Amino acid sequence: MPPSYRRLQQCAIAISIASIVYNAAEGAVSIAFGAESRSYALVFFGAQSMIEVASAAIVVWRFKTLAKPGEEKQAILDPRLIR
Repeated sequence: MPPSYRRLQQCAIAISIASIVYNAAEGAVSIAFGAESRSYALVFFGAQSMIEVASAAIVVWRFKTLAKPGEEKQAILDPRLIR
């Protein structure tokens, strides 16, 4: 039996949250040690990790607000929305 749509959505959210936690820690450590050792490469590596955190946060937001299959199409074709 294939996994349900809701279960897949929950898995995507869990993986994205794990990515946020890992990349936030990686970024904070990289920036801290990079600033201490005056290493631009390490600081920018940490900054890049923070960009990945923002990206994963957008993915979490998108999956939490995701409509059920067919609802998006129904909203697009809803005659009340066309004026």
